[in-house]
Amino acid sequence: MSESSRISPGERPFVTMNVAASIDGKIAPVGGGKVNFGSAEDRALMEELRARADGVVIGGGTLRSEDPPLIIRDPEVRGRRLVTKGKPHPLNITVSTGLPDGLAEMDFFREPETEKLVFTTERASPALRETAGRFARVEVVALDASGRVDLTEVLRGLPRLGVRNLLLEGGGELNFSMLQADLIDEIYLTLCPFAFGGRTAPTPFDGDGLPKERVRKLALRESRVGSKGELFLRYELLREAPTVDASRLFRKGYEIR
Repeated sequence: MSESSRISPGERPFVTMNVAASIDGKIAPVGGGKVNFGSAEDRALMEELRARADGVVIGGGTLRSEDPPLIIRDPEVRGRRLVTKGKPHPLNITVSTGLPDGLAEMDFFREPETEKLVFTTERASPALRETAGRFARVEVVALDASGRVDLTEVLRGLPRLGVRNLLLEGGGELNFSMLQADLIDEIYLTLCPFAFGGRTAPTPFDGDGLPKERVRKLALRESRVGSKGELFLRYELLREAPTVDASRLFRKGYEIR
């Protein structure tokens, strides 16, 4: 993304990313699919974050593989949100360059208690866009330089739809695209006591990766150990660029600070 296409935090929602990962940085074992390996304590955190958010967003890959309705299941949390926000659940948002076949049978679209918003492109067929429109508001947006949904355009338009706090729930491709575009403000990371392994297992940030000069710096703001051995962490994304120097220890290495 070019510097001219970037938007300031004041022009978009405040974005919180929430993710649970194994100790080796995987969000699912090899083969992917829908897996729940966090504790009830981790689920409670997710419910609280959803309650604070005006909208929750997932990518097309997560929509296809997991098909999750983004709802608050705890009646007490749902009741509190109804009082503070006027609705029991946040707006369910998906960002997908194309749309999946069979979407009329998907739980995401069929959940009766949620309002839904779909951002897609003209690469999605008119028939699929029409079907999605039976269940959701559909916004057709431009493609970015990589041929995907222009996330800057998406986030710039969300405040006018009442979304000032956005919860990002993945998957790894969308998370990385948001990171690359400098569209994440904080990350809640639950580090779970499992080791998955596997070079192809999905991670919190997939995609092409950032060159060393553009890696993102974070600051730890909160940490606690859960009752099941999980480590609950909250990081703030810093706006400063990293410093990259030749390594003082290894002739062919470098240091990032």
